[in-house]
Amino acid sequence: MIIRNFQAIYIIFDALDECWERSRFLKVLGEVHDWKLDTLHLLATSRKEGDIHKVFGGLVSHEVPMDECLIGGDIQVYVSRRLVEGVEFRMCSAGEKEMVMTTLMQGAQGMFRWVVCQLDALQKCKTPVSLKKALSRLPKTLNETYDRILAAIDEDDKQGALSLLKWLAFSFDTLSLDQAVDVIATDPDAIDEPLFDLGRRLWDPQDILTICSSLVTITFPKDSSNKGNINHHDDNVLSTEAREIRLAHFSVREYLISEHLRTSMTTLSCYYFNEKVAHIFIAKTCLAYLLQF
Repeated sequence: MIIRNFQAIYIIFDALDECWERSRFLKVLGEVHDWKLDTLHLLATSRKEGDIHKVFGGLVSHEVPMDECLIGGDIQVYVSRRLVEGVEFRMCSAGEKEMVMTTLMQGAQGMFRWVVCQLDALQKCKTPVSLKKALSRLPKTLNETYDRILAAIDEDDKQGALSLLKWLAFSFDTLSLDQAVDVIATDPDAIDEPLFDLGRRLWDPQDILTICSSLVTITFPKDSSNKGNINHHDDNVLSTEAREIRLAHFSVREYLISEHLRTSMTTLSCYYFNEKVAHIFIAKTCLAYLLQF
């Protein structure tokens, strides 16, 4: 065993609760622990999930709980930075920014993601009155927050948004922004219309952020070695082929396949899907796209 050749080995597992094949991974961790190597040290971070606690219950030698008071300091720094440095809040007075800070800190309850989504929504307010009204109507939970985001999607954008969310939740490969535009333009179930229609392609791929709001994010790939080879006049390439689109947070995927959404008494239940449905849709979309050429 190679690791026996080292005096000390430290392995860190971040966000264990976000592992897609969690049961399999937890089994492997249990086997590693059974090696009983004094030189091997494991550190894992995670939310308090039942299956994780069951596996680690008898294995953990030290546990450091992330108390709300500790996370609260980080949340306050984040909110303050966005209010001060974000151009979206530049027109707000000092009193209005303080009101935003106070309200978000009271409602956060240690939920960093909840705060991010509320700021994303609040930055769209255009008047002091609309800001105060929005602050008085903040959703209390993350599920309620995602409910509002889905409910705000325009009727004309619903099908494209659902198609994209299925891909982002279960696609094996990361989508480029350019590919995401083609996903929206492809309807494998179309009957009297083309399966792939250039007329359904977004003029501006960045509009995906407007359609799906805080549910998705656009990033550069981890291997950005080619980024230095793109000149300033290649902005279109930079914004489509060289950028990737992902779900903004693992909780978005959890929400989309949740019982909360499936059993929703509103029209939001149409956004629910499971892994099997998503993979079938992804396969049909690929075939529909290829058959157009």
